[in-house]
Amino acid sequence: MKSNVRVSAALLALSLACAVMALMTTPAAAAVVSLGGGWQASWDPSWDAMVHLQTVSLDGDVLIISKTAEFTQPPVNGIFPPIPITFMQISDVAAKYIVIENEAILNDTGVDWTDFHIDLLGGNAVFDSGLTARSGGPDPIGWDIAPFAKAAFTATLKRLDIWDGVVQAGQVWWPGGGPTGGQLWLQVFPDSEVHALFTLKEAPTPEPATLCLLALGSASLLIRRGRRVAG
Repeated sequence: MKSNVRVSAALLALSLACAVMALMTTPAAAAVVSLGGGWQASWDPSWDAMVHLQTVSLDGDVLIISKTAEFTQPPVNGIFPPIPITFMQISDVAAKYIVIENEAILNDTGVDWTDFHIDLLGGNAVFDSGLTARSGGPDPIGWDIAPFAKAAFTATLKRLDIWDGVVQAGQVWWPGGGPTGGQLWLQVFPDSEVHALFTLKEAPTPEPATLCLLALGSASLLIRRGRRVAG
């Protein structure tokens, strides 16, 4: 179920790598992108230099996109600031599926990741686990998540959890990369009267050792503060 426009694995990797480099060298990018198929994507201007979306193809009700994102902020109290991207229907007639064919996600946080989470916020979109499973990618979900080994959708199909692996600091992670990487399918529910709106939110999780260090640092800070108050 890949798009009709095929590229070699080498060319794909090169193009995505160039996109990631553009994120790191371009001072600003548009915070609103028209994707076609009756949809646009937007994000907070603070993420301009770190997010890039591109339409790969549009075939009837299926809009296929690629995406790059650069995470730069370290965790605060064990939580990374997420990157939320809002999708908005801008036409009375709009595609009913938005498909992520390739991603390039740069870990520039200085901390290794051991989990990754993708949430769909709002009532106008869910993950389509069946079409994702049949999209040509490997187990466990039909969308390549290596170096992670495990992934699962929640029962509501509003969240995808990915774990059992490590994306090291400074590494680029390529979910769905390559011609056999599969696709992540989102079923969306356009509305001609009240245009649909939903948010795709991505966030990693730091490795347990980092969490322990953060916890120890917070405890040490509380102890020092307590001593100052007591004194």
